[in-house]
Amino acid sequence: MKSLKYLFTIALIALLLAGCKYDFILPEEVPIIDPEDPNAEQISFSSAIVPIFESKCVACHTTGKQLPDLSAANAFSSVNSTRYISSTAEESLIYTRPHPDNTDSHPKYSATEAVLVLGWIQQGAKNN
Repeated sequence: MKSLKYLFTIALIALLLAGCKYDFILPEEVPIIDPEDPNAEQISFSSAIVPIFESKCVACHTTGKQLPDLSAANAFSSVNSTRYISSTAEESLIYTRPHPDNTDSHPKYSATEAVLVLGWIQQGAKNN
């Protein structure tokens, strides 16, 4: 009877250990955008930046709510000012406020989204 308890305990421990699974969390691959490279692919406002605004910002920043209006129809005209886009791209409010390292309570860009917004500003913040 005693050996049966030991055997049962060992079998139970073996089952518990065999059932363990670990899912690896892979780090996000952040694209490298060189603003000095004239051959670099242009970041499209309509296909790369507007979707970021729609997923992170339009819950609050839309027509009749908090400024700037980041809805698809009004986003470019709303952010295309010195208030939101600075001559030093890294200091632009549209980049720094939702940056992943900012500690305020606003929704944050992912690392990739932050790189895309910064790259778009560095490429001249074009309405493309």
